[in-house]
Amino acid sequence: MPKTFRCQTFSALVLCLFMTCCVSPLSAQAGKPASVATPTPAQQPESNKRVQDVKFFSKTLQREMPYRVVLPKDYFMSEIRYPVLYLLHGYTGHYRSFEAHSNLTRYLDRYQLIVVSVEGENSWFVNSATNAKEKWEDYFLHDVISDAQERFRINGGDARAIAGISSGGYAAINLALQNPGLFFFAGSLSGSLDAARNPEYDKFPGFAEVFGPAGNKTHTDNDPFHLAEKAEPQHTSFLFMACGTDDDTINSQHQFADLLRKRHIAYEAIEFPGEHEWTFWEAVLPAMLRSLARRMPDVVGVDLR
Repeated sequence: MPKTFRCQTFSALVLCLFMTCCVSPLSAQAGKPASVATPTPAQQPESNKRVQDVKFFSKTLQREMPYRVVLPKDYFMSEIRYPVLYLLHGYTGHYRSFEAHSNLTRYLDRYQLIVVSVEGENSWFVNSATNAKEKWEDYFLHDVISDAQERFRINGGDARAIAGISSGGYAAINLALQNPGLFFFAGSLSGSLDAARNPEYDKFPGFAEVFGPAGNKTHTDNDPFHLAEKAEPQHTSFLFMACGTDDDTINSQHQFADLLRKRHIAYEAIEFPGEHEWTFWEAVLPAMLRSLARRMPDVVGVDLR
């Protein structure tokens, strides 16, 4: 079982085992979307499959895009609305990655939670600094969220979470900090949290096409450290972070956790032996889901300890 690295709440601070290691860099605004009218059950084009692949036309990207939905076990036996977790894949991954490499659906048997796995190609879910047509942040915030809410019985408000692995973990924290109040919970599994300020990432394939030259506005606007430094703690998502002790990204998690503690931003950070790979992410997914279920309103589950 993973050990709690740090848990920071607004009322108390619990310091647990701090583990350090020498690492090398990883080699491997749009505003809040407009409110979406809540559809009635009769308006929803539902199949009877718990796991569904959806294709829709993205107005932002001007092309058809897919995402995958995993519905609660009792979805078709009720008319209630559910909280939602948006999952963001890592670099070279895709919207089916979580289902392909983990027991996500089985873990979700314990919770009344809709999960939407989003396609982001190799965009880091950032509006490209070099190609005005590749606005991946806008695509997610405006197109994906709206389409999912229209098709499925998804609650809004405090019942929305976001999480991801690797570059998707970076994106989850980045998007949550950029859009206070949009997500109640944001999770990063081996997130490349210092990517926007670490010069080594400029050598990463495709990174310069997304972020542009080092030090430009896209780097600054999409730097979780910069965003956390100016965030208002009472309006910031609860942040969950997990990383393997043999992962190059663990140093950025340590540094980011230190910043969150100093800023009194609520977070939980855990670490245990593991590398930057699906073996670790599969092992830590249940811990992240438990953390989400304990904190986010309306996530009814049988494993909330």
